[in-house]
Amino acid sequence: MINILSYLIILFLCYSCINSPNQKDTSILITPEYYIPELPDKLREISGLMIYDDLYWGFNDSGGKDEIYGFNKSGNIKSEIEIEDAKNKDWESIAQDDKHIYIGDFGNNLGSRDNLRIFKIEKEDIKNKKEQKVKAKKIKFIYANQLKFNFFNNTTPFDCEAMVEFDGNLYLFSKNWAERTTVVYKLPTKKGEYYIHPVDTFNVKGLITGADISPDKKQLALIGHENNNPFIWLFWKFTEDNFFEGNKQLFHIKGLFNAQTEGICFYGNDTVLVSCERAKSFKNQVFLFDLSAVNGTH
Repeated sequence: MINILSYLIILFLCYSCINSPNQKDTSILITPEYYIPELPDKLREISGLMIYDDLYWGFNDSGGKDEIYGFNKSGNIKSEIEIEDAKNKDWESIAQDDKHIYIGDFGNNLGSRDNLRIFKIEKEDIKNKKEQKVKAKKIKFIYANQLKFNFFNNTTPFDCEAMVEFDGNLYLFSKNWAERTTVVYKLPTKKGEYYIHPVDTFNVKGLITGADISPDKKQLALIGHENNNPFIWLFWKFTEDNFFEGNKQLFHIKGLFNAQTEGICFYGNDTVLVSCERAKSFKNQVFLFDLSAVNGTH
């Protein structure tokens, strides 16, 4: 009779064979540059990131003021814009096209929200002054494949913190708490109410917290984390909006364990900026990652 120890060894070996395929890890380890080492207290929970009109733009997530903030390379806030009639239930992402800025109020950790929306503001309404108010149009939506609205905390596939504008449409990348995948949803940029359907799915092996498209529209970057370790997925050489069908590369980030990396935006076509909330081990700040040396991405 096989004793207990021998039995456990056999089980371990079998498990290892099943779960260790003959495929090496192709991820790349990258080191952050401290680009803006500290942001003001008004942006202690910065959750989105965008570059527009020679300023960096962000906002605070759930419970923050209904405002977006423009700040410079020194971290000084130069513009505060209140979005009228746009309560910050859980703002999570910001995107833009030539004429508009889009703010995603679709954070949904419990999967229970029935008021998911995106606020659309006109760039021409933004004036060159420190404090101002602008009006917003609402793009409301419901996930067409959501059949229930009662999930245990942090188990829903209908949370979202990432959005981009691409070729006249908005694309949302879900934060799937249970399966660690992301689902892409597509919706128009026009004011209205929409049922949105899944377009594609990709196994990101973690939780996606931000997204951006490069200025040349040829690369998609997703920021996320798994077990408190931040990562970046980069996609390129895709056709039309089939983002996951081209080339892809996973980057693990060195030295940012437990950093709450929430927003990402391209700084040119070769580098990305990543925003970080204030946490126990990190200040609220912005990191830079140079991707130009990665073979095959350009």
